[in-house]
Amino acid sequence: MSDPLSRLGLAELLAASGALAALRDRAGRFTWASPSYLDLIGATADRVAGSTLADWIGPELAAPVDAEDERVWRTGEPLRWRAGDPAPTALAGGSGRQVWLAGHKLLLHPAGGEPLLGMVAVDVGDWLADRTALAVAEQRLAQFVAHAPVLAMITDERHRYVFFGEAGHRLLRRPLGEVVGRTVPEVLPPELAEQSVEQNAAVLLSGTGRQVRLRTELDGREVEWSGYRFPLPQPDGSRHVGTILFDVTEFRAAQREVALWRNRFLTLLDRISVPTAVCLPDGTLSMLNPEFAALLGSSPGRLHGTLLTSLMQARDQEKHDRLMREFSSGKRGKRTLAVRWRPRRAERERTGVLTIQLVKDVETGLLLTLAADPEQPEPVVRPPEISIREAEIITRVAAGDTTAAIAAALGLTPDGVTYHLTRLCQRFGAANRTALVARAYVTGVLDASAWPPVWRRNGAPYA
Repeated sequence: MSDPLSRLGLAELLAASGALAALRDRAGRFTWASPSYLDLIGATADRVAGSTLADWIGPELAAPVDAEDERVWRTGEPLRWRAGDPAPTALAGGSGRQVWLAGHKLLLHPAGGEPLLGMVAVDVGDWLADRTALAVAEQRLAQFVAHAPVLAMITDERHRYVFFGEAGHRLLRRPLGEVVGRTVPEVLPPELAEQSVEQNAAVLLSGTGRQVRLRTELDGREVEWSGYRFPLPQPDGSRHVGTILFDVTEFRAAQREVALWRNRFLTLLDRISVPTAVCLPDGTLSMLNPEFAALLGSSPGRLHGTLLTSLMQARDQEKHDRLMREFSSGKRGKRTLAVRWRPRRAERERTGVLTIQLVKDVETGLLLTLAADPEQPEPVVRPPEISIREAEIITRVAAGDTTAAIAAALGLTPDGVTYHLTRLCQRFGAANRTALVARAYVTGVLDASAWPPVWRRNGAPYA
């Protein structure tokens, strides 16, 4: 350090690194200090040389530092503060905060000069705070995993356990030392170990998480587990596999019970004769029996998932809107609504009364029963009354005779035949002779099973 150039080069290096560094003589006077150190004690570079630490921070705060300096001067042994066990220093610098130092304090012997006490350190306060926060987070996580009803474990690439949660130890009835560090086949039963190794290998190969399911035996009963295995990259480049498993035994049993009762309900729904359906709050049909579907002219499979409003309409839209608002508010009472609909492939519209009741199960829905009004019989179409003369004309027209031929056969003039045909067209609502013949057959005036055409009088053929 006696060479000024070497000293200057080292000073620049320490200044650029942000380290806390200083040199003091046997009397405790500064001969040099880094910018970070100057900022720590509140000194300036032009005034620090020749001053003591007490001049800047006061005798009380300087006393512990002076005692450390004296021990190094007296014993010649360096003083070291490790990052894991830093020295708290209550130097009130520019920020006024306490700093935690990790570094060295030792004697330096420059060639041809007096010994100097050198100190170089770094403030590890932020690092220490991060490490403390990490330790607290790890402790919280360990407590959470220990009390959570889950199996949590971590294995390395060789399928050795590096972590095994408290719940897992209770399940296996083995202490921590008999699990961590051992391989999966050494800890688990053969069949379960084989499944676990295969699942872990798949996660390591794909690099992605996956949902897994396992079955184990516990106290003579089967336990179902469901959860996830996922990759955990490590700082050294290796990969671990994390596993979280939940006991879903009761949940699966409840699912099976729900499915059983749902099937029973569907069977009952298919057997009852009352047209019944269940729809979601938006009107989508989720379940309906054959009777309900039959009234709509279809089958349950075709109508499942269809909006009820696309199949039938309320006859009183204002009442429909009021009922929907009541059901949205949670009212459970039965309500009735007059509806109308046109069955599939039917020409006539039907009417009925829809009974609606709010039901709550896994999801909210509406229970519907439909009472259809009796179907009105098709009106009987009575054929127009015609005279014998008109019957003779219409049968000859149906046979294809011309106006002149009909006039000659019946002793009429052509204008007379035309007059009768005009009257018949008006009575039958036909636009021309062809339509007149068609209407005569449809209304039963002419016998559709006879040729040449035969007039049916009062429902019986007339010759």
